[in-house]
Amino acid sequence: MKLFPKPFLILLSLVLLAEVTHISLRAQQVYVNSCSPGPGNGSPFNPYNTLTRAIAEAAPGSTLVVQGGSYPERPPFQKNLTITASGGPALVGDSYVGTQEICVPIIDQTCDRLDFEFSVNCAGNPPGVRAKLYYPAAGPGAAPVACGKPFPLIVYAHARRLPPDRETLCDWSQPGPINEDYRQVDGILAPLAAAGFIVISVDGTASLDELSGKAQIILNTLAFARDENARDGSPLKGAIDMRRVGLAGHSSGGGAAILAGERLQRGMCDGNLHLDGVRAAALGLLAPATGGTVDNAGVNAAMLVVYGTNDLEVDPQPLNIYELAPPPKHLVVVTGANHFGYTDGLCLARDNSSAVGGATGPEAHRRQQRTARNYFRAFFSFYLRSDATQLDYLLQQSGQQCNHPGSPPTCGASRRRFDDLDGLNVAVSVCSCVQ
Repeated sequence: MKLFPKPFLILLSLVLLAEVTHISLRAQQVYVNSCSPGPGNGSPFNPYNTLTRAIAEAAPGSTLVVQGGSYPERPPFQKNLTITASGGPALVGDSYVGTQEICVPIIDQTCDRLDFEFSVNCAGNPPGVRAKLYYPAAGPGAAPVACGKPFPLIVYAHARRLPPDRETLCDWSQPGPINEDYRQVDGILAPLAAAGFIVISVDGTASLDELSGKAQIILNTLAFARDENARDGSPLKGAIDMRRVGLAGHSSGGGAAILAGERLQRGMCDGNLHLDGVRAAALGLLAPATGGTVDNAGVNAAMLVVYGTNDLEVDPQPLNIYELAPPPKHLVVVTGANHFGYTDGLCLARDNSSAVGGATGPEAHRRQQRTARNYFRAFFSFYLRSDATQLDYLLQQSGQQCNHPGSPPTCGASRRRFDDLDGLNVAVSVCSCVQ
C-alpha cells in the first residue's frame, strides 16, 4: 500500500501514478465533495464524501473532480488517476486551519472560592479570560469550520513565567507580554487543528502559579465549548464532540490539566458548570509540574508526558508523574530539550540551554517544538480519533516500562521515528505502558 506521507494541495490537476491493481471497463469522471451529506455514488449530483472511497471505486485512468476544501484523510493510491480541484484549492492529508481570538467567560469559581481577579469581560460582562481558538477550516483565510464535524476538543493551558521585572529573556526572544503566553504554542496547536481537532488555548495568568485556579479556568473553558456547540448562531454550533475531550498543558499548565481531569472524573467543583458526563479521555503534558500537590494516580485517562534531558526547571517531576499514572501512558524523552523550548519563541535566560539535534539557540528551539508537535499529534489522533496508524510512534521500545524509568530515564531506543526528526538528527526515545 502506498500512502502520501505529507499533505498536498490540488490547485489545477495532479496526475498520480501507481501500480494498477484493478481492471475496469472504462475510465470516467468521479466527483468528490467532503461536504456531501452521504457517502454518495461519484456523480455530479451525488458526489462521494471521502477521497478514500472515491479512489477505491474509480476505474484506473479516471479523473477525480475534487471540490475545494479540506480533506484530512491520507488515502492509499493504487491506480493511475488524475485529480483536479473545482471551486478553489483542495488540501489533502490535513485540514486548513482557522484561528480566532475569543473570550472565555468565567461563570463559576466556587470550587476553591478563588479570589483572583480577571482582566477582561466577555460579551454580557461576565468576567473572563482571553483565549485562542484553532479549528479545522473549510478553506484558507477566515473560512468556517470544515465539514466532517463534530471534532474532538482539546483545551490547552500554558506554562507560568515571572513578571517582566523578575525575568530575563534570551537575546533573541521577544514573546510579548506575559498575558499573551497563551499565543506561544501555534507550532503545536495549529497542527492539531489541521489533524482534525478543535483546540482552545486559554490565558491562565490570572491565577499565576495557582494550579487550582488554572484547573478551574480549564473547566470553565470546557463549559464554554459545550455551550457554544449548542448555541444557535455560534461558529462552533455542532462542531465539537464533547464525548471526545483531551486536556493539555505545559509545566504548571500540565499540572492544572491533571487536576482538571481529576475533578471531572470525580464530579467535583461542578457548581454552575454542569459538566457531569464530560470526561478527559487523554492528557498531553509538556514538562508537567504539580509541585507535589496533585496525585494523578486517580485520573483514568491516557497520558503522554514529554520530558527533556536538559530541563532543570521541573526535573524529576515529569518522571514521577509518569510513574504514578495508570496505563495507558507514554513517556517521550527528547535528548537536549529544555523547559521552555516547546513554545514558539519564549526563551528565558534562567532556563537551561536547549541543545537538540546538535543545534543550539533558536534552531534547537524549533527542533524541540517540532518533536512535541509530532508526538502530540500522534497521541491525540490515536486516543481521541482512533487513528490506529499513529500507534507505532508511541510504541517504539522493546518491552513495557510501567514503573519509574530512572533518572536519567532509560527508555527503549527508537525503532522508527518521524521522518522530519530523523532529518534534523533529533534523538528521541519512548517508554510506554499499555497494560
